[in-house]
Amino acid sequence: MSRRAVFVALTAALSAPLAASAQSAAFDSPIVSPEWLSQHLNDPGLVILHVAGNRREYSTGHIPGARMLWFGALAPSNPDLSSELPPVAQIDSVIESLGISDDSKVVVYGAQLGPTVGRAFMTFDYLGFGNRVAVLDGGFNGWKERGLAVSTEPAAAAKRGKFTPRVNSSVVVNGDFVNANLDKAGVKILDARAPNFYNGEGGGQPRPGHIPSAGNVPFTSVVDEKGMLKSREAIAQLLTDAGVKPGDRVVTYCHIGQQASLLYLASRYAGHQASLYDGSFEDWSGRSELPLVGPVKK
Repeated sequence: MSRRAVFVALTAALSAPLAASAQSAAFDSPIVSPEWLSQHLNDPGLVILHVAGNRREYSTGHIPGARMLWFGALAPSNPDLSSELPPVAQIDSVIESLGISDDSKVVVYGAQLGPTVGRAFMTFDYLGFGNRVAVLDGGFNGWKERGLAVSTEPAAAAKRGKFTPRVNSSVVVNGDFVNANLDKAGVKILDARAPNFYNGEGGGQPRPGHIPSAGNVPFTSVVDEKGMLKSREAIAQLLTDAGVKPGDRVVTYCHIGQQASLLYLASRYAGHQASLYDGSFEDWSGRSELPLVGPVKK
C-alpha cells in the first residue's frame, strides 16, 4: 500500500469517531421520552431545564440536576402586548447564566407538556438551536408516574456558558406577514384556541372571531389523555383536517402566543416548517385595518 493510501485510510479511521460524535450531538426528534432522559442524565454537555412560573414549583420537586428556567424570562409583557419575545441579547444572557454554550444540548420540561414548554422550545428554536433542543414528553408529571428519581435539591451553580445566537428569523412572524400570506399557497394559518374563541364567543379581545382562512387546531387536541404528545400520524391528521397540505409552512397563533407555541412544537414534530405569530389575536384583533371573520351566526 502506498504512503498516500495509508494516510487516507488512517485519516478516515480517525475521523469516523468524530463524525459519529458530531452526529450523536443532535436529537433525532424534538421529543424525548422519560426513559431516554433517565438514561442520559449525566451526558456531557446535556443541560436539563425545568420551566417554572415560580421558584416554589421548582423547589418542591424536579428532575435531578435540572436547572430552573423562569418562564417570565422568556415571555415578558410590554405596554402594547402580552408575553412577547424579549430582545435577543436579553435571552442570550439568560441562556448563558444557565451554563448553556454553543456545544450544549438542551432538554426542556415543565409540570406537564403544555404551552409554557412549547414556548421555551420555540425560543431555543428561534435562537438557532435547531436539533440540539428537545422537549420531555409528558413533562414532570409523566416522569413521576414512571417512578423515576425526583430531587428537591437545587442544581449546582452552573459555570456561565458562552452562547452565540444564530437567529432563525422564520420562527417568529408578525401581523403584516400573516396578512400578506392569508391565502398564499404553501402557507397555512392555524388558530390554536378553543373552538368557542375561534367562532367568536368571548375571548376578551377588541374584536371577536378569527383570522380569515385560518384553520382551527385547539392546542389541547395535540396531547392525549395521559398528557403525552400524540403520534406524528395523529398530529398530521389533525393538521390535514384543518387544511394543511404536505410541505406547507404552518403559522400558529392563539390569544397571546402561548397556546400557539404548543401547536408550533406539534407542527415541527409532524415534519412541517413552523412559525409563531407572537402578537397573536391580541395584536390582530386590536388592529382595525386587518380583516377578521366575526362571530359565527347560529
